[in-house]
Amino acid sequence: MTWHIVTDSSSDLNDLKAEGEMFRFTSIPFTIRVSSREYADVEGLDTDAMLRDNESTAEAAHTACPGPQEWLDAFSQPGPAVAFTISSNLSGSYASACAARDMLLEEQPDKQIAIIDTKATGPETVLLVRKACELIRQGTAFEQLEPLLHQAAARTHIIFALASYHNLMKNGRVNKLVGLVAGHLGFWGIGVGDDEGRIAMRGKARGEKRMIRFLVDEIKSTGLAEKAIVICHCLNEAAAQMLKTALLEVFRDVRVDILPTRGLDSFYAERHGLIVGY
Repeated sequence: MTWHIVTDSSSDLNDLKAEGEMFRFTSIPFTIRVSSREYADVEGLDTDAMLRDNESTAEAAHTACPGPQEWLDAFSQPGPAVAFTISSNLSGSYASACAARDMLLEEQPDKQIAIIDTKATGPETVLLVRKACELIRQGTAFEQLEPLLHQAAARTHIIFALASYHNLMKNGRVNKLVGLVAGHLGFWGIGVGDDEGRIAMRGKARGEKRMIRFLVDEIKSTGLAEKAIVICHCLNEAAAQMLKTALLEVFRDVRVDILPTRGLDSFYAERHGLIVGY
């Protein structure tokens, strides 16, 4: 039997080839609106061009989550579906997915659809998708998947480091003068996702080396739920590699993977930002 893994594009995944032939994957795109232009967060999106467009305008940009019909189209495909969305406290994607599930179950009451509100984004979603695939390969019954994945989500964490404050300034979340000075002086803003899937700022670090030390210390203090860490970077593979090296010095038997952010996470992490799931 083929299982259908569905995510919105906040997962930063483009495929599940590494997980084997028993899985089919669909990524449902967000839309990013910058001034008069719309960018669909699909594979191949030029994130650098999107960011340059956003950086060149003073007008606040916006994102739009997938609607119920897009989720419905994905859920209607053959096989059990396991879906993952960005935190419901950051977007309406989870609500859209649930609406689509309910519509389909009215017509096909035996259809198997599990929806996980990750309370996160990007790299943490990657870890949860991998956990789902692991459980399915182990023969876990469909009815057990959702509670087990909710338990896994409660044990995993996300932390991020921002090198740019452009979006935060445009949306009024950071004073413009403070943001400009912080960016000019090389301060990284560091935050985490809380238990409810909201963003909480943790502190700041001046310079890349101190930022990496801050992230490593934070991950050490929180601890790892699994022997895996995923780093997603916005056009900053060099810093991601430095962070990976630092993490492997502390967690020697841990798998650390690096992925580029797709459109949505690039928009929020901004240029050179890092997001870490662990």
